[in-house]
Amino acid sequence: MREKLKWALFPGLNLHARLRNRVLPKYFGRPVNGETRVVLDAGCGNGMLAYQSYKLGNRVIGVTIKDEVIRNRKLFNEFHSVPESRLSFRDLNLYNIEELGEPVDEIICTEVMEHIRGDVPVCTSFFKILKPGGVLHICCPNADHPYHKNYPLDLNETGGHVRPGYTYQTYRDLLEPIGFRLSEPVGIGGPIRQFCNVPITKSQEVAGLAAGLTIFAILAPWALLDGTSPRVPFSLYVRATKPEDK
Repeated sequence: MREKLKWALFPGLNLHARLRNRVLPKYFGRPVNGETRVVLDAGCGNGMLAYQSYKLGNRVIGVTIKDEVIRNRKLFNEFHSVPESRLSFRDLNLYNIEELGEPVDEIICTEVMEHIRGDVPVCTSFFKILKPGGVLHICCPNADHPYHKNYPLDLNETGGHVRPGYTYQTYRDLLEPIGFRLSEPVGIGGPIRQFCNVPITKSQEVAGLAAGLTIFAILAPWALLDGTSPRVPFSLYVRATKPEDK
């Protein structure tokens, strides 16, 4: 029953996460002509994007250092009977990501790098384990958004945000010296969605799931009024490609 309820609410009540779950898979690759493609979800959280990539036909490895590993295995591998040969979850720190032990075709890294002080060494490791022509899908908070500008920072890297996020320029400053070639940014999440999301997440945090679900039922439909190109988006996505000759 618990797994059924979890799946009914998947990927949760956070409106920004739900939007990323819907939008970002449009940019993911999929196998063609019977090829096998390996995708790493770096900092996979609840596994929502790992699962989306798996549904496209990829073999996906989700890594995290949190207790989501056990929960994701129960939800996807046990409850949904997804074979671990196609979708697996491992406890692995991103600072040690080269221990993965195999090259990958794509890396998904969403809402993660703002938690990591050593973004340069981690992204350098991403570049190393990507196959030539491979893609890093990176999505982080927009550092220019007022919510993130005022968000309290966790400079000791104990789980919070160590930086407000990234702009397109700071993405370039981070990724281009490593060797990545960047697409134009895509803004995700507008002001109406954020206005609705705050009371939803707050009520769930303070009063529990039932309260959050009640507010979600009332406010979530209003988020559909958000435009597709917000002037100051909540998050920024870029596609960073490793050149074929690297």
